[in-house]
Amino acid sequence: MVAVREAPDCGNAPRKEILRDLVIGLAEADADAVVGLLAEDVRWSLVGDAELVGADAVRDWVAGLPAADELVFEALLTHGRLAGVDGAVIGPDGAQEAFCHVLHFAGAAKTAKIVRVRSYRRTSR
Repeated sequence: MVAVREAPDCGNAPRKEILRDLVIGLAEADADAVVGLLAEDVRWSLVGDAELVGADAVRDWVAGLPAADELVFEALLTHGRLAGVDGAVIGPDGAQEAFCHVLHFAGAAKTAKIVRVRSYRRTSR
């Protein structure tokens, strides 16, 4: 299980929990956890790398990710149907990957699925 570092949250934005679960799922390479938050026809852009179309494509990608040792959240932001999260994952070899995910939800309901993601990632030592 990945160690998570984050600032305390006031708990009044339910979508922040969805963002948190999504990123933890990515850090743990837990394809089922990630895909459970997505619409079947999700479009996930890995900026500068690939465009994933559909939940099955995302499942395959996540299943191939290396599990991280540590996850650091810097910011989780939500507003209506839009959300963003940034931070870093640290692998067992000490490599650090900074990330920013910008998300679009299908609607404003608390149970709305994620329909679009743009991910920006950069690896450094």
